[in-house]
Amino acid sequence: MNIHIYGSDTFKHKIHTVLDHGNIRFKIDDGKVITIYNLSDLKNFIKEDPHQIYLIDQDKIIEDDFITKYLKFLIPKDGIEKKFLDQYGVGDISFRGYDDLIVYLEKRLESSTKIRPKAHEITSIDDMFDVFEDDVEKEDISDEIKKD
Repeated sequence: MNIHIYGSDTFKHKIHTVLDHGNIRFKIDDGKVITIYNLSDLKNFIKEDPHQIYLIDQDKIIEDDFITKYLKFLIPKDGIEKKFLDQYGVGDISFRGYDDLIVYLEKRLESSTKIRPKAHEITSIDDMFDVFEDDVEKEDISDEIKKD
C-alpha cells in the first residue's frame, strides 16, 4: 500500500517529518511514500487506485458551499473538489494532532496486510503454532483457488 501526499510545501514537510518520527516508512511492506506535485497526477492516482492512502492538505480540498459559488477568487487553483474525492470513495478524515495520524496510518497498514507478530510478541509455543496455522490456512485457500 502506498501513501500519497498532496498539499503545500509546509504540509508535505510536516507529513514527511511525522512519517519519519513514527517509523511509518519501515512499516510499509510493498509500498512507498509518494509526494504528488500537481493536481492532474493526484486525480490519476485516485482514479487508478482509490484504496491507497491519500494525505491531502485541507486547504487544497474545495468544498461546495457559498464561498466556492460566489467568491471564486478564494478557491486555490491547485485544489481538488470534494465531490471528486467522494465519487471515488476517498474518505475525509481530519486529525487533532500528528499522533492521531500515526495511529491511523498504522491501523490502516495493518488492515491492508495482516502483519506477522514480532519476535517479542510471541510469548509461548502456542503463539508460534497460531502463526504457523495461519500460514498453512492461507496456502490451502490459495491451492483451492488454483484448482478451481
